[in-house]
Amino acid sequence: MIVRHIGNFGIIDTGSAMYSVSLGTHQSWSPSSIMLSSSNAYFKRKMSVNGEFIVPFGANNDLPGEVRKLLDDFYAGEGIMGKIQGLQWGEGPRLYYDEIDDAQNKYYRRWTVDHEVTDDMERWNYREMLHRCLVDLTHMNGFFVKYVRTRAPRIGIGGKLHHIEHVPFQKCRLVWPPDGESDPQEVMVGDWPTPDPTKTFKYPVFDPRNPYKHPVSIAYYRIYSFGKEWISTPRFFGAMEWLELAGGLAEILKAYNENSAAISYHIESPQSYWDAAKQRIEQICHQRGEQYSDKMLDEFKDVAMERFAETITGKQNAGKYMHTSNYWNAEANAFEGWKVTPIDKKIRDYVEAQIKISNKADAAATSGFGLDPVLSNLILENKLSSGSEKLYSLKVYNASETSIPDMVLCQPLQQYINLNFPDKPGLRIGLYRNQVESEQNVSPQNRVMANE
Repeated sequence: MIVRHIGNFGIIDTGSAMYSVSLGTHQSWSPSSIMLSSSNAYFKRKMSVNGEFIVPFGANNDLPGEVRKLLDDFYAGEGIMGKIQGLQWGEGPRLYYDEIDDAQNKYYRRWTVDHEVTDDMERWNYREMLHRCLVDLTHMNGFFVKYVRTRAPRIGIGGKLHHIEHVPFQKCRLVWPPDGESDPQEVMVGDWPTPDPTKTFKYPVFDPRNPYKHPVSIAYYRIYSFGKEWISTPRFFGAMEWLELAGGLAEILKAYNENSAAISYHIESPQSYWDAAKQRIEQICHQRGEQYSDKMLDEFKDVAMERFAETITGKQNAGKYMHTSNYWNAEANAFEGWKVTPIDKKIRDYVEAQIKISNKADAAATSGFGLDPVLSNLILENKLSSGSEKLYSLKVYNASETSIPDMVLCQPLQQYINLNFPDKPGLRIGLYRNQVESEQNVSPQNRVMANE
């Protein structure tokens, strides 16, 4: 029988031994069994929902939900994602102009303050909107935003964008492109994966070449995933089985601790004890005028063994001892008594093996996230990272992992500025990050240790 079932794992008690097993992927729900087993086939097929064909997100059209569950189950999942978001966000969005250092022939950003632009975007809280988009981008490699136009084009005057708002990723699906079109032209918004038809709405895709064509439109921005034409998948898509494994080990060990007592001891009882119990039951039946049956002895054995087992099993009895007495049986010409023999289950070997698996899963998970373990606060192989290692990893991350997400993330705000402030050519928006220096390059009074 399966005592405990977690994800693709189970613990089986055979009555004589207990085993942890890996179940077939067809027996349980899991990201690996639902998504990875079908490869990328779902990217090339359409799915009918409420009479419309859509581009499914995942083999069961619930990739965002599967990612959410996977990261919730992995103890460090959302912690690592939060670390990535913090590294990407830095000090938040700021305005700048691209400039060239003629002396060194290098590009650099000349940061600036423009109250007219920032005050206008503050109307709809552009910083919170951009941060929500960043959360979706780090999780799903893409995000959705809604463009709302002013009413000016209705009366024949020049158009403007009223505001931009974030649309939660899990609520959006791309509508399959109509014949003659190479890309989706509409976005369906609802409560996926099983939306209510009365609360599902379609919006046209935002067209930057004709931005005022529709009163309300939605755009899907993404970091392109190789071989996936219309949608992108998370960077850790290939590491999802490792993430599932890392998230399930704690439950496996917990279940093992709770159930291992059933196979911890071999209990031997003397036959004379049960012979005496049988005689006692027969005497009681004779006194009560009842008919004795062997079933009565069996029931007594069950109760007696349960009480006996309670004294030597379970975590609450760890460290306790039990005393039994042996007595001389003249007929058997030997001592008789209760005997409890611990069974060597190689617990140390088992736990050490699970720890090694967990360390490997942690390493694979951080590799899938694209974040150095030094920056993810994961301690691998009980090794603490030095300050210089963290500083070096941070500089490498800022140099190699921030430019592309910055470009994609800030694109909606950049389009808003270009359309609403055409008199400010060259004004750009990006994420500002302070350059971290080593302590030896910082004046003593400004060092971290001096400000603790």
